[in-house]
Amino acid sequence: MPDFRSYCPILSEEQPEIRLSADESHHLVSSNRARTGDPVVVFDGNGKEWTCKLVDSDKRHALLQGRTFIKHPPPIHEIGLAQAIPKGKGLENIIRKATEIGIQHIYPILSDRTEAKIPRDRLQSKLDKWVSSLIEGAKQSGNPFLPTIHNPQGLDQFIESSAPQFATKIVASLQAESVPVKKALSDPDKDDGQKALILIGPEGDFSDPEYARINKARFQPVTLGPYVLKCETAAVSALSILRHEFDS
Repeated sequence: MPDFRSYCPILSEEQPEIRLSADESHHLVSSNRARTGDPVVVFDGNGKEWTCKLVDSDKRHALLQGRTFIKHPPPIHEIGLAQAIPKGKGLENIIRKATEIGIQHIYPILSDRTEAKIPRDRLQSKLDKWVSSLIEGAKQSGNPFLPTIHNPQGLDQFIESSAPQFATKIVASLQAESVPVKKALSDPDKDDGQKALILIGPEGDFSDPEYARINKARFQPVTLGPYVLKCETAAVSALSILRHEFDS
């Protein structure tokens, strides 16, 4: 695989000539120092890729000529992460790692103990930053698929509207009844687990009333080991375990 990867949201097998956006051109030419004649993979985040040759290394309007077109099949399994929004750039880091691991859905959750606030007039700016993190993760890992980032929502709304579509629902928890992730996925009372969702709490974990609602919605508490993990570490750990179990 070529060292250089670029993102273009619209790719077609019938159109091998690709003009990158200003941001992507700058990243490819100025940041990564690609030069005319270098091989570059361009992906659209939906499984389509062109293996290209850079024919114009303009740092504002880079032009590539497609050589080989690939349409990757969608993943067999579908993994979702519902993450209570942490402070600062915590969610951006989680999104980047989740994309590298190869999941399909990310649900930012506003919980009782969520300290991060997103004013309505800043929501689009925040979503744009999250999408940039997706693209960075896909470039780093070679993942041709970008996860879907859903709009931030409260825990109750998420439990009612989004969670039911997943066959297997687990929550990282320190509750006494927590079981290893592998056991939760092999529960005979569940179906084949083609769609699995992991819920991760905020700093300070979910409140007792929230856990009552989570348990009522039939989330299986799972343990990620004997130690208390930061939410960023918990998310990466849980998703890595899920991918390992699905791929093994």
